[in-house]
Amino acid sequence: MKTVEKTIGVMDPNAFAFRESVEKLIECLAPSIEYNGVINKVSTRRIKCRPYDVLNAKTTCHAIINRGAHWNPHHNSFFQRVSHQTYLLNDMGSFFAINKNTSYGHMSELGLKIPNTFALPQEDNTELENSTKVSPDLIFPEYEMFNLEEIGEAVGYPAFLKPQDGGGWVGVEKVDNYEELLIAYKKSGEKPQNLQKAVDNYKEFVRCVGMGPDIIPMHYNAASEYSHDRYFRSDDVVVDTNFLEKDAEKEVKQICKVINAFYGWDHNSCETLMTENGDIHPIDFANAYPDSSLVSLHYYFPDLVKNCVKWMLFVVCSERKKKIFGHDWDAYYKLKAKADKENWSYHKLLDGYEKLADKHYATKDFNKFVKNNLGKDFDKKCHDFFSGEEFDTILSTEVERYFKIPAERPAKIEKYRDIHKLWLDDNK
Repeated sequence: MKTVEKTIGVMDPNAFAFRESVEKLIECLAPSIEYNGVINKVSTRRIKCRPYDVLNAKTTCHAIINRGAHWNPHHNSFFQRVSHQTYLLNDMGSFFAINKNTSYGHMSELGLKIPNTFALPQEDNTELENSTKVSPDLIFPEYEMFNLEEIGEAVGYPAFLKPQDGGGWVGVEKVDNYEELLIAYKKSGEKPQNLQKAVDNYKEFVRCVGMGPDIIPMHYNAASEYSHDRYFRSDDVVVDTNFLEKDAEKEVKQICKVINAFYGWDHNSCETLMTENGDIHPIDFANAYPDSSLVSLHYYFPDLVKNCVKWMLFVVCSERKKKIFGHDWDAYYKLKAKADKENWSYHKLLDGYEKLADKHYATKDFNKFVKNNLGKDFDKKCHDFFSGEEFDTILSTEVERYFKIPAERPAKIEKYRDIHKLWLDDNK
């Protein structure tokens, strides 16, 4: 039987433990996978920033984990240049085509329960006024005056004012009336803003992270001062793996999977709020560079790494190809029109969307690959890796890098080891 070498490129400038764990786990697995009559020997290679020959650019990688590449214009140009030669985990072009407003609008049209949202231009035009590329005489004639008070009333209070390109809850202001909205908008600066109706008295804040068709739902506390505390269930309980009822868990997973598939994202997060009556509202989901830090995700981190490795192995062994961005949007809108005409229930509509998403991800083929080609030993080998010294070194290094006060580091390392032990015990 023919043997072929397959290479997965790894780049992630902002998550040491994630990239190290993916690389070391694949090294530990030493994949030699029979698929479609070929033995695939898979290894990884770190992608680094370096000059490249634009006219003759090539990559030896069959797939690339290109997390965060959009932050670096040089990386971005390279990945765009070779995108037809390889499989990019994240679609570079869609990052610039799809922002929060675009995605809010699309998903609302598809029937998802998006809160009222208005897009507001930036309050401060200093950058435009001082720009050498824009005529000062055109700036204000091109801007139409608007009534912020009327917009606030149309959205409803309480509401959140937040940057359109924001992340990590930076720059988010809750406003309860027009006076507070005006103050918040006045100090919002040079970034265009969103004003979104708050979901009152929600009982669960759920953050899902997708990797291919696999979705991990996590409880989330956006009110925590530090990002590394936001995935704890409470001060007394680290994690509750059964915090969602079966139907709610299915729905949040469906919403995340459908959004990701619609935009062709293999890796994305989706934040939803669940009310007391069971309604689930997506509030933030155009985020194809999700927080994947071990310090943040703690208990959930090994599952995300496993999901990434499973998906990337499937991609290179099946020689999966990226589809053209937006290629199947008509299918979603036609399904919505059919649902409206036949008066489908919301959950029947989600089921229909999920079938389209599963077609995009080739979910049946993927699950069959995991079961038959990765086999029963995959989970055991992963558990061996995550219980070994190599991962413990990654964990302690990540914690030491994150927490800056030397005196608190030993206790923090032990805390994260204890949390990790919970995962090891739950996954024996």
